[in-house]
Amino acid sequence: MPDEHDPPAPASPRRSDGEPVPDPSGAHPPGEPRGDEAGHDPDRETPGDAVVAGAAYAALGILGAFWGMIGAVVQAWPAGPEPVLGVVAVLATFGFVHLAGRGMGARLGAVVPGVAWGVVVLLISQQRPEGDLIIAGSLSGYVYILGGMIAVVAAVLLVPARRPAGSWLTAGADVTRR
Repeated sequence: MPDEHDPPAPASPRRSDGEPVPDPSGAHPPGEPRGDEAGHDPDRETPGDAVVAGAAYAALGILGAFWGMIGAVVQAWPAGPEPVLGVVAVLATFGFVHLAGRGMGARLGAVVPGVAWGVVVLLISQQRPEGDLIIAGSLSGYVYILGGMIAVVAAVLLVPARRPAGSWLTAGADVTRR
């Protein structure tokens, strides 16, 4: 508790126009409002941030679906022993989904492309009425479908649950309001 004989706390230095002088150490002066000169709080989500985050998640969903189609074709190429390209496609799926989650800074960034991949793979693994089949019932096809599902779940679980606000792409769009 301050004593009446204690000297008063020093006031934060002011410029000639009355604005506080920024501390070169980067420390925030007590009692001063946070944010830039325009009064914008950098920790608060703006509508523009939400649009950018939504567009990023939509792009990841499209890329996940695209990777599902590409991987389905790649796993069937005749190169070496039967399941080699199926395993390569599973590892690439794990890498893509995991890096998407890390890049977005949230597990949702991994869930979106993983779910899109799974939906596409399950749809194209079914036989069409004409008899066409993209993912055959071979060892490589089963490795790609089942191994890919395990890889997607593992990739999502290995993404850290939280990261400080502001991923490299969305610059704070994943900040929740408190």
